[in-house]
Amino acid sequence: MKALKRAALYLIRKRGRTVLLTVLLLLMSCCVMIGFSFKKNTEQEADRLRKSLATGFIMEVNTENEFYHKHVDNHGAGGIIYVGPLITGEMIENILSVDGVKDYAVQLSDLVWTDLKLRPGAWAAREPEDPKTYEEKKKMGYFAMSEDEIMLVRSQTMIWPCRNGAMHKNFRTGAVEIAEGRNIEEGDRNKAVISEWLAEHNHVSVGDTFTIETREGMFQPSQDPMKTWGEPVTLEIVGIYHMNFSQPPSEYTCEDGYVENRIYTDLDTHAKCEENLKSGGFSLGEEFGIENGSMNGYSTVEFMVEDPGKLDSMIEQLKNWDALDLENIEITVDSSAYQASVKPYQQIRIFSFLLLAVGICGIGFILFMVLKLWMQGRRHEVGILFSLGMGKAEIFAQMLMECLLVSAAALVLAFGLSVPVLDRCAAALEHMTAPKADAEAYTAAVSSRMLDIEITKTASDEVVLEHGISGAAVVFAVIFVCGISAISIWISFAGVSSLEPKKMLV
Repeated sequence: MKALKRAALYLIRKRGRTVLLTVLLLLMSCCVMIGFSFKKNTEQEADRLRKSLATGFIMEVNTENEFYHKHVDNHGAGGIIYVGPLITGEMIENILSVDGVKDYAVQLSDLVWTDLKLRPGAWAAREPEDPKTYEEKKKMGYFAMSEDEIMLVRSQTMIWPCRNGAMHKNFRTGAVEIAEGRNIEEGDRNKAVISEWLAEHNHVSVGDTFTIETREGMFQPSQDPMKTWGEPVTLEIVGIYHMNFSQPPSEYTCEDGYVENRIYTDLDTHAKCEENLKSGGFSLGEEFGIENGSMNGYSTVEFMVEDPGKLDSMIEQLKNWDALDLENIEITVDSSAYQASVKPYQQIRIFSFLLLAVGICGIGFILFMVLKLWMQGRRHEVGILFSLGMGKAEIFAQMLMECLLVSAAALVLAFGLSVPVLDRCAAALEHMTAPKADAEAYTAAVSSRMLDIEITKTASDEVVLEHGISGAAVVFAVIFVCGISAISIWISFAGVSSLEPKKMLV
């Protein structure tokens, strides 16, 4: 109690030193509280993004490997096809048994004709060739299209069959989202999810139906391009999706190149499309992984994992797994969407580390030097106290009390000051890292393979930060500030108290 009383009297008498020490501890406390709060907040958001974007790995067949290429001829519409190993259902089940792998999504697409009105593309502006010159130009090798061929390509698009629509990459990354109804679910048959554009311009909604067909002219030259192969498939609309980006028009983009014209459907519909191909004589048989109208393997499968931090070790485990035949199959990390979304949080995390560095290292070093100099200036005082019979522990307790009292006052002031400062800093950082108003968060490009559309996340979403000091930040600041103060006093006092009494009183 005496030590506390002497400490209070000393702080009152030495107002200048007390104010300077309070300011240093206040700055340190503010930097630590704000920096720690931002650091914890950004780490939580980064972890949330990691889980929500389902970052994982992609298994993809190397279809460019010429060793597995074969030339086929289907009524004059032949070409080079891949006939090598595929990713089988058994392989997928084995990989799902690995600890940490939580789900998968297959990447499939089928070219179909639909009775829906599509967003106009390059074919809408093209006029059919005059019937009188059509055959002549074709014989001479010129590109010419009849009226039926033009009408066919204006109404053909791609469907994206899904086992679970929510697991499709476009939905997981937020490129598209369900606006009405629901998504494709496992076990669905003859169901479809279409875009808002298709729903609006065709005057259809959830519960309505439309038709897709497999037509001869889409796959090979034909005198009757509108001829239907197999049976038309009637699809029920169970959901309507909204695009969170816009795809600008281009004179080079065909109708099936616009995302609005793409239709999500179920695997049963995919199997019927394959059966229709086979009925038209276009099936490539077992060599292409198609058996009885259904694919017995996939060229690309995406696996989602629980902890992206274990991706490298997980991929290495799969590559060294003897039970898994990865001949001509590549495994790559899929983190593009996560990297784009987490970038601003990484920048804010760097800012938080700078604040912590300033508070812990910069101000901490200055505080230590100031206390050391002050302690050197109190040698005479310490010597007198020793001569009065006071022990080292009692003198140290007084000086420790002095510093802790100032630390307590600084922490209280820091908490009151840090709340509005953090609020303004958070608002400024949110504004600085906000996506540009005229910039699209996603880009859509037609892939060179399978004429599919690849949607890539290129920008982050709007950054949202907590505008309050977390309890953990306050606890950390109290422990650190009081700890660094006590350590500084102890080291400084140890240097002075070890001197001979005569040197103290000089």
